[in-house]
Amino acid sequence: MTGARERSPQIAAKQAAADTTSRTAKRGKPPTLTEEQIVDAALDIIRAEGLDALSMRRLSRELGRSAMAPYWYVSDKRELLDLVARKLLSEVAVPEPDSGPWEERLRSVVTGIDARLHDHPGIAIVMLERMRSTDQRLMNGILEILLSAGFEGPQVFLSYAMIHTYLFGRYQVVELDTPDPDDVDPGDLDDTLARLVPHLTGLRGRDFFTYGVDTIIEGLKAQLAAKKPKKSR
Repeated sequence: MTGARERSPQIAAKQAAADTTSRTAKRGKPPTLTEEQIVDAALDIIRAEGLDALSMRRLSRELGRSAMAPYWYVSDKRELLDLVARKLLSEVAVPEPDSGPWEERLRSVVTGIDARLHDHPGIAIVMLERMRSTDQRLMNGILEILLSAGFEGPQVFLSYAMIHTYLFGRYQVVELDTPDPDDVDPGDLDDTLARLVPHLTGLRGRDFFTYGVDTIIEGLKAQLAAKKPKKSR
C-alpha cells in the first residue's frame, strides 16, 4: 500500500473519511490510488484522445478500476483538471536570476509553458486560469524577469500581457491545415496568396512559435532601448 506521505493532504483527508465510513457503514475500503496515478492517467487520455475525451468514467477505465473509484480522490472533472494543470505548471522551471541574460531566461520559461500546451491539446484554458489565480509562480517569475530587464511600472504589465496573450492565444484558435502546394490550384486563390503558398513548404509549427518569440523579445528590447536617454552630442 502506498504510504500516506506520498498523498496530498486533500487525498489523505478523503482517504481517512472513507475508512471511517467503511467501518461504520460496512461499505468496504476504497480502491488504493495515488494522486500521481490519477493525474498521469488523465494526462495519458488527454495526449492520446484530447481533452474532450476525458471524463470520470473514462478515467476509471484507464486506471482499470470501478466507475466510482476516482470519486474517492477527486469530486468531479473540474477538480481533476485543476490537479492536471498544477502538475504541468510545476514542470516548468523559472531560471535563477544569475543564470543568464533576461531574454534567455524569458525564452526558457515561455518555451517550457508552450511545450506543455503543445503536448496536451485543450488544456490551455485550465492552465491559464490556474496561473492567474491559485498558482502564480510562473506569472511572478516572468514579471521578475521583466523587472530585471529594466521595465518599470505599467510597462511591466503591458509586456507580460503581450507574452501571455501570444502564448495562450496560440491554443485558443482553430488550427488550419497547411495547404500542400502540390494540391492547390492557383486559379482558386487570390494572386498574392497563390504567389506565397509555395513558401509554406518546409515550415513547421515550431518555426511559427520560434518566430513569434523572437519577435516579442526583439520588440521588448526595442522598448527598452527607446527608454534610455539619448547622449548629447
